[in-house]
Amino acid sequence: MYAIIFVLLVVIISSFKPYHGCAVTKGYEDLVYCASSLTLNRPFVPPIPQCCQNLKIDKMYCLCDAVNPRFLEEFDVKKLIKLSHACGDLLVPGSYCGVYKVPGGGA
Repeated sequence: MYAIIFVLLVVIISSFKPYHGCAVTKGYEDLVYCASSLTLNRPFVPPIPQCCQNLKIDKMYCLCDAVNPRFLEEFDVKKLIKLSHACGDLLVPGSYCGVYKVPGGGA
């Protein structure tokens, strides 16, 4: 099971383009540490400490860059809000995390 998830992460992350300032491996590390919290069709699992530590470095900036249509095939974008909250409310309401608009905020 874990081997399958790892292979999927490697394939998916290879299509990501990191934001300026994100190391090539940063988005990959974020997904490796946080994948269990974002897995599609499964209940939300609280993130491990390393997940939150990584996300706090850039306030989910690099992970959000990975949120594209291919990401949506494997991960539940609605869990990004739960993940953000569990790690200290890193996402700004009304902003975008990749292709996903964070609920809340103005207009």
